[in-house]
Amino acid sequence: MDATERLLALLDAVHDTAAEVRARCAEYFDHQPLRLRRTTLARCAPDPDALAARIGAGYRLTVRTVDDEAELTAVDRLAEHRAAGAGHTRADELGADGRHDGAALVDAVRRSRDEADRRLREEAERCAQAPPRRVGVLGGVLAYRVAGEPDPHRPPVVVLNALGMGLGPWHRLTALLARRHRVISWSPRGCGPRERPLRLADQVADLRAVLSAEGVSDCHLLAWCTGPKVALEFHRRDPGAVRSMVLLNGSFRLLDRPDDPDTAYERNLEAMCRAVTARPVLADVMRRMLGGELGERPDFTAEPDPGRWAEQVLALPAEDLAEDLRRPFADGPTLLAYARQLLDFWSRDLLAHAERVTVPVLAVTGELDRIAAPDRLARDIGRFPAGRHVRLPGATHHALHDRPYELAALLSEFLDRVGPRAD
Repeated sequence: MDATERLLALLDAVHDTAAEVRARCAEYFDHQPLRLRRTTLARCAPDPDALAARIGAGYRLTVRTVDDEAELTAVDRLAEHRAAGAGHTRADELGADGRHDGAALVDAVRRSRDEADRRLREEAERCAQAPPRRVGVLGGVLAYRVAGEPDPHRPPVVVLNALGMGLGPWHRLTALLARRHRVISWSPRGCGPRERPLRLADQVADLRAVLSAEGVSDCHLLAWCTGPKVALEFHRRDPGAVRSMVLLNGSFRLLDRPDDPDTAYERNLEAMCRAVTARPVLADVMRRMLGGELGERPDFTAEPDPGRWAEQVLALPAEDLAEDLRRPFADGPTLLAYARQLLDFWSRDLLAHAERVTVPVLAVTGELDRIAAPDRLARDIGRFPAGRHVRLPGATHHALHDRPYELAALLSEFLDRVGPRAD
C-alpha cells in the first residue's frame, strides 16, 4: 500500500473503532484518548502529530501519539489492528478530496463512512419491517422473514438464531448479506407466551418446514450461539441439503464437563437453569439476577485505570441491544421455558457426527466473548474435516450486530469459495 492507502485504512480504523466504542459507552472518549503509535501515523503522513490532531478534530476525540506499544489499551490495539489491514474506503470513491492528505481527506472519509452507515441503517430497518411469512409447524405457526432476491446460482443463507432471541441483533448483517444472497431467518419458538418449550428435534423440524415452504433444496447455514447444534443435527439427518456452515460465536457445550472452558456466564446460567427447573417458583426472582448481567461499565470517577476501562467497554454489548438481550428474561414463564430448552440443548452431544461433515465449516469467535466460551469452539472446530477458525480481535458475542461490515466481508469471501454441490 502507498501512503494514501495506508491513511485511508487508518481513517477507516478510527471510524469503526470510535463507532463501536460509542455504541457501548457514549462518553468513553470524553474521558480517554485514542492512543496510536507514532510509527503507525508516520507511515501515513510526514508529521504524525499534525495528522493526530486532524483525525481527532474529524472524529471528535483526542488522538494521543505514543512511542511505547505497552501504553496501548485494548481499544487502542483494536484500532491499530484494523489500521494494519485493508480499509473499506478507496480514494477514487472520494472524488477530488481523495487526492489530498490533509483535513479535506479526513472529512471526506468521515462523510463517506457516515453515508454508508446511514444506508445500512435504512436497509436494516427495511429488514426489520418486512412482512413475515408463515408456515404451519407442529404445535402452531412459525413466522419467518426473507431478505434479498432469489438467485438460481446462489443457495440461500439460512440463519439459525440463538434460543430465546429475536431478530434484532441480526438486522445489520442480514441487510449486508442480502445485497448478494437471499437470507431466511426467524426467532426460535419455545419461549414465547403460551408456547411449549421445544427440544432440539423440534427446532430441526422447524428448519425443515421453512425450507420446504420456500422450495429450498440446499442452503448455507449461519448458526449463532446455540444454533450450531441445530445445524449439526440437521446435517446428520439431511447432509445433501447443507452446502456450508458458519458457526458464529457458537457452542457445542455439554452438561457435566467440569474441565470444559466455560465462561462465568455459562456457569451461572446453568446453575440458574437447574434451580428454576427444579423450583419454578424461583423463576421470577432468578430472572432479575441474571437478566441484568450485561457487563460492567467503567467508573470514570474512580482512580484512573485506562487498561481496565478499555476492556470493560469492549466487553459491553451495544446499548441498543439491551432490550433484545433481556428477551429470555422477560418474565418468569419465559425464563422457565428458556431454562428447560437450554438444559435439553446442553444434554445433546452431537460432535461425534462432526467427522462426517465434509462441507466447508467456518467457526468465528470473539476475543472478548463472555457468553459462549471462544476457546471451546476453537477446539471443537478441529473435529470437522474442512473446518477453519477465525478469531475477531476485541469482538464480543454480539459481533453480528457490532461488526456487520467485517463479518459480511468475511462471510461473503467464505461463501464465494464454496464449490458446487456434489450430486
